[in-house]
Amino acid sequence: MADPASPLTAPRGPGRCRRTRWWVGLTLSLGLFSQGPVTVQAAGPLRPLVAAVHVHSTWSSGDLSLEELTTRARALGIEAIFLTENHLQRFEYGLPPLRNLLRYRVEYPSLLSRGPEPFLEAVRAVNARQQEVLLIPGAEVIPHYYWTGDLWSGSLTMVNAQKNILAFGLYRPEDYRGLPAVGNLGASHWSRESLVLLWPAVLAVPGVWLLRLRRRRPVRLQHFQLSVERRYTGYGILCLGLGVVLLANNFPFRRAPVSPYDSGAGLRPHQAVIDFIAARGGLSAWSLPEARDHQVVTVAGRRATIQTEPYPSDLLATDRFTAFGGVYEDTTTFTDPGQGWDRLLADSLDGRRAAPAWAIGEAAYHREGQAGKRFGDVQTVLLVERKDPAALLQALRAGRLYAVQRTPEVSLILDQFQVSLPPRPPAEAGEQLALGAGDRPEVRAVVRATDGRRMGIQVLLDRAGAVAHSLRGETPLTLSWTEAPLPAGTRLFYRLVVRGPAGHQILSNPIFVQTAREGVR
Repeated sequence: MADPASPLTAPRGPGRCRRTRWWVGLTLSLGLFSQGPVTVQAAGPLRPLVAAVHVHSTWSSGDLSLEELTTRARALGIEAIFLTENHLQRFEYGLPPLRNLLRYRVEYPSLLSRGPEPFLEAVRAVNARQQEVLLIPGAEVIPHYYWTGDLWSGSLTMVNAQKNILAFGLYRPEDYRGLPAVGNLGASHWSRESLVLLWPAVLAVPGVWLLRLRRRRPVRLQHFQLSVERRYTGYGILCLGLGVVLLANNFPFRRAPVSPYDSGAGLRPHQAVIDFIAARGGLSAWSLPEARDHQVVTVAGRRATIQTEPYPSDLLATDRFTAFGGVYEDTTTFTDPGQGWDRLLADSLDGRRAAPAWAIGEAAYHREGQAGKRFGDVQTVLLVERKDPAALLQALRAGRLYAVQRTPEVSLILDQFQVSLPPRPPAEAGEQLALGAGDRPEVRAVVRATDGRRMGIQVLLDRAGAVAHSLRGETPLTLSWTEAPLPAGTRLFYRLVVRGPAGHQILSNPIFVQTAREGVR
């Protein structure tokens, strides 16, 4: 999520905001799409790695430099930071019909304003200087915002400026420049519409003709005859001037990915951003889907509203994204048993979606104390084979992770979450266990506190959208539950929800189980 300060009026980060008042003038590949659950096979040992996901630095709207972030992370035992610098922070409103000439614009520091090349180089340099905290470059993208109402009546509203997508694993500058987000001129392209935008050039023809036009008529005055010449210079200048103004308004004559005045675009811009990221080997995540943003600000001396409503249903209407914010410092219901996430997982099992969507812990960190936040209170624990960018991104792609909300003093740890039926290797989060008809797999989980203290918790076992088992007790707590004999052709998933005092929680990612169909061994 971008900084909750107004995108139209408040500066973000230490850089100075650039404003344009009313004016007249010209103004690494890891695969293409998120994979589904992988059938479990014997593999090397995995270890937990604590990461902070969705973090801003001074490269965009954060208060801490990359070096300061790594220092703070090291002190908290965080081994990786998934950076999400603001991709583009340019917001504008123009008066019709000359929206590009008569417009109010505000811009804040972002990857595109500062350049993706120096940002990527800075990340590489910090990673080269120290190996304790690994930085993963990424961006927070605003696919689309749009305007409703009008400026003069005070009903002007900017909608969905906080309905954002996180992008990870993009290591080429051109990938950031090409993201099809609102306001990104680098993603505009030539099209047939460009010819339409060039139409004012034809006004040069009548304009020049009027400048050259002379009409003479004889006038008799008693004994004299005069010839009176009439010129059309004013009309010619007016025609040429109109053409120049309209051409300037239509510049640069390329079709933008989406217009901020198109209220009917729906989720097309968001799906386009998701697909663009996937096509370049990156990973995408919906950001804070149940957060709300509502502000009243002043635009050019007039009242305007900034509004983004919670959008969990939009996750059901889009596809091919890797993950979404499942744990963050807000009230959420999308991940409750039987709610939206379970519908997403069921759709992926039934083939109605390209792949499952994983839940991450989303820090949305800009500065200490912002909205009561502390660095490290929301974490994502990845299960990795080794500590390098490819391994971390692959763990996120495969769903080998769980999300945590904690306090500075103590955290809950998911020491074990497996589904097993010997002699097969047990399945971990994001994996699928292949079974036969009549098999009874066991679900086992172990939860403890970091300092060994006894903490009262509740563990819910979600079985395909319904609570199959609920357990209350004190840490360390072990859950063991055996499934009933599974019929042939069964496809289901298990996941855990752990809740403790003071907002402590764990949200696991699912383990999938599939039994063979009748007659298939």
